[in-house]
Amino acid sequence: MRSSDPDERGSSLYARGFGQHGVRVGRLAGVAPRVDGADAADAVADARCAVTETTILLPVAALSADHRLLAHATIAHAIGHLRFSQAARDAGGHVPMMIAVLSMLEDVRVERLMARRYPGLRLLWGRFHRPAHELQAMGLSFATLMQRLSLALHDPAYRDPHHWVQKGQALLEAIGGDLHDAARFGEVGAVLANDLGQMRVRFDAASYRVEPAYRDDNTYLWRFENSEPQAAIVQPDDTVTQSADAGGTDTATPDRQTEIAHAPVTYPEWDYKTNVLRSDWVGIVEGVPVRTARQHEVDLWPLASRPEVPACCYRVRSIHRLRRQPDGDDLDLDAVIEHEVMRRAGQSGDGRVFTNPAPRARETSVLILLDLSESTARAATDSGSTLLDLERQAAESAIAAFDSEHVRVAVHGFSSNGRSEVRYVRFKDFGSHFSAGHRAALAAVRPAWSTRLGAALRHAGACIEQESHRLKSVIVMTDGQPSDIDVFDLRYLIEDARHAVRTLAHRRVRTHCIVVGLHERRVATEIFGS
Repeated sequence: MRSSDPDERGSSLYARGFGQHGVRVGRLAGVAPRVDGADAADAVADARCAVTETTILLPVAALSADHRLLAHATIAHAIGHLRFSQAARDAGGHVPMMIAVLSMLEDVRVERLMARRYPGLRLLWGRFHRPAHELQAMGLSFATLMQRLSLALHDPAYRDPHHWVQKGQALLEAIGGDLHDAARFGEVGAVLANDLGQMRVRFDAASYRVEPAYRDDNTYLWRFENSEPQAAIVQPDDTVTQSADAGGTDTATPDRQTEIAHAPVTYPEWDYKTNVLRSDWVGIVEGVPVRTARQHEVDLWPLASRPEVPACCYRVRSIHRLRRQPDGDDLDLDAVIEHEVMRRAGQSGDGRVFTNPAPRARETSVLILLDLSESTARAATDSGSTLLDLERQAAESAIAAFDSEHVRVAVHGFSSNGRSEVRYVRFKDFGSHFSAGHRAALAAVRPAWSTRLGAALRHAGACIEQESHRLKSVIVMTDGQPSDIDVFDLRYLIEDARHAVRTLAHRRVRTHCIVVGLHERRVATEIFGS
C-alpha cells in the first residue's frame, strides 16, 4: 500500500533509484511521527535503521525534511546489505564484542561494493563520520575505537595514531580489492576483536550504538535462535575467569590465587627504538595454566583419529661413511694405500678397500612451544576445532613421531599479562614418557591473556640449553603476531622476538615457527626468517 507520508514516499522513490523495486521504506514503530528541536537530535543519536528482506525501516527523524541526507545515506547503506550481505547468519558462537566488530567490517565491505557502482555515496556517507580531532579527544572506549576505525577505513588518507586502528587498516589493505570474499573480512574481525579482549577494552552491549548514524542496527545479519547474545569476554585486570555464559569452562578463581610452582625469573627485552637491551625487564612465572577446563569437560582428542605414519619416516638421521668395506660405491683411499703396501711387501690384503654411506641417528632435543593466548580460541575448522586444538594435535603428532632415545621432545606453553607476568607451563619435559596425565593436562588448558613471544623464547632457550644433545631446536606454534596489554607499538614485540631468535642462534639453538590459521604469516617470517 502506498504511503500517505510525503517523506516516506520520497525515500521510497530514492530506494527505487537503486533498482530495489520490491523493498518498502517505512518508519520504525514505537516513535512519534513528528519530532522537533532537541528531541529530534536525541532520536537521530539513538535510533538506528532496521532492515529485513522486504523492508527498510528508518528512524522517524531521518524521515523529516531536515534530515533527508541522513535518510538517503541510510537507505543506500541498507541496500548494500540487501545486495551483498548474507542474512541471518548464526551468532551462537560469538560474544557481543565479536558480533559488533564483525558487523562493522561487514558495513565497510558492503559500502565499498556500493561505492564502486555509485561513487558519490562515499562523499554522502563521509558527512556523517565524526572529525578525527573529535574522535581522538573522546578517549579509548570500545565505541570510540570503533568510530576511529570506521573513519580510517572510510578515508584512506586518514592515519590514526592508535596501534589497533593502524592494525585494522593494514589488515583490510592486505585484502585489497577482493570485496566479495566476506570470509576474509570475518577473519580480520576475529583478530581485531581478540586484540580488544587482550587490551582489556570493555564492551557494554546495553549502551552501544552503531556509528555513524546512517548505519543500521545489524539485526539483518544475525540469527540468535532462542538465546541472548553471550556476555562479553573482557575481564577486569584482577581476574582471569570467564563467565559461564560466555563459554568459559574454568572455575571462578582470581588469578592472584592461581597456583604458582616457581618464583619469577627475569629476562631482558630489546627496545628497537633505542637499541637497548633492557635488563631484568620481563618476569617469567612457571606454574599451571591461567585457565583450565573442569575434569568432566575435558574432551581428549582420540588417538585413533590421527593419521598413522610410520615412525621410521620421521627419524632424525645423519649420513656417515663406513670405511674398509668389502664392496661399495667409492674407494677408501687409506685402505687402498695400505692394501698396496702390503701387496708389494708380499703379504695378502683383505680386500676391504671401499666405503659405503650409512644412516646414523642424530641425538637431538626439540622443545615445542605452544601459544596459549586468548586469540587461539578462534575457530579454525568447520567442525569447530579451535586454533589451540590444532596446536595440541600437532604437538601430540610430533611426540608420537619423534620422541625416542635419540630425539628428546618437550612440550611447553605460554601466555602473558603484561611484562611482569608471562605464564610459562611445562606439559611434558625432556626424558618423560607422554602419559595419560600429560594428555589430560594438555587437553584441559584454555586460551587466556596475550602473546609476549620474545620472553617465552628466551626462557625456552634456557630450558633446552640444559640438554646434553648437540642439536637443539625450539619450535613455536602460534596463530599470529606478538602482543601484550602494556605494549602499544606494533613493532616493539616483533623486534624483541627477532632479537631473541638471533640470540638463540648465536648459542646454537635453532628456532622454527609453525603458524596455525591464516593470520600474520608475514610477521612470523619477519621474526623467524623464511
